[in-house]
Amino acid sequence: MPGTQAGRLVLHNDLTELRRLAGWLESWMQPGVLSPDVSFAIALCLEEAVANVIRHGSAGDERLEIAVEVERRGEALIARIEDNGRHFDPTAVPAPPPTALLEEAKIGDVGIQLMRSFASSMRYERRGHCNRLTFEFVEPVARASRQG
Repeated sequence: MPGTQAGRLVLHNDLTELRRLAGWLESWMQPGVLSPDVSFAIALCLEEAVANVIRHGSAGDERLEIAVEVERRGEALIARIEDNGRHFDPTAVPAPPPTALLEEAKIGDVGIQLMRSFASSMRYERRGHCNRLTFEFVEPVARASRQG
């Protein structure tokens, strides 16, 4: 993946926008450029984060603007979600307590944990009246070579 390549999509707080996001991601992530695992991780994290903004980011009928940006930098893919919704820092949400039995596990509320585990890194910042969540995804081979 030499060089830099970027794309941007603007969505609104309507769950039907998730279909637009999925189609846009599919067209942006060309087959053979990213591994299937990294492509899946990117789609999962972005769709989960955007769905959270749509469901929880506004008060009442307030219209939100949700900008999704992806940028390829060498072996890394940077993805950002910026929205004008209410302040929320997903990186500050504590991990749920481990459970010994499957029956004790809480159903739902695992999206943030999934994002943490599928992204190479996840950062949050509040810029003015906007939330900005940045993910980095690195191909496993590239990550291993950086550590060695």
